[in-house]
Parts: sequence; structure tokens; C-alpha cells
Amino acid sequence: MTERAGSRPERRQLPRVSAAEAGSGQLKATIPVTIHNVSAGGVLLELRSPLRPGMSYTLEARFRSAGFAATVEVTRCRAGAYAENGAGGRSLLYRAGAEFVNLSAEQAHNIAQVLELINRPPGSVQASLQRA
Repeated sequence: MTERAGSRPERRQLPRVSAAEAGSGQLKATIPVTIHNVSAGGVLLELRSPLRPGMSYTLEARFRSAGFAATVEVTRCRAGAYAENGAGGRSLLYRAGAEFVNLSAEQAHNIAQVLELINRPPGSVQASLQRA
């Protein structure tokens, strides 16, 4: 385990890469999703609606010229922050951790390409999440 600055020891087996420019997408074709970080094993999503741990969704993500589609299972979801709602108020945002499940060799390769691109100069991550 590695130590994170000012917090508890890192428990992830696969290091996550923060997206320099978080992207956007859709959950169930109506709920915006932002990808904050990604690893070969999962993602951290931010959205305006909570997700139930244990539920599976299809995630489609694009980063510049690379992308992937994979089934993810939500491992946790909690209130994370507030965002301006455009009407002078604020909306609650949720952060959901999700693991990739049943990845094919092609899906794992596509995720590895996205991780490589995230480590390069700025771009954008586009994502959509649909219930599997």
C-alpha cells in the first residue's frame, strides 16, 4: 500500500490516473456524468443523482482519439460536492466509484490506450453510462 498525502494508506491495487480535463457524458441518456479518474480496474464518476452500490451499468468513454465501452459495477456512492445549478442556487453532486467487470482483451487494451492519452497534454474525456 502507498501513502496518500494527508490521508489514509492507498488500498487500490491499480493506480488511478486523474483526468487533466474531466469530461462529460450521460447516464440513462439523461443524467450527465463526469469522469474524474480512471485506472485499468475502474473509474471515479461524478453525477447529480446517486447510484446504488452493486448495480451494473454500461460505460462509454472517449478521450481524444481513443475510447472504450465496458460494464462497470458501482462499489460506492456518496455526496461529494455542490455545483451551481444555473438558477442562482446549488445542486448536490455525488461521487461514485465503479469497477470494470468481465473485460475482454480488446476492452482492456482500449482502456490502456485511454490511460496513456490521459498522461499526455490536455484533452477531454467524454462518457455515457447506461444501465446494463
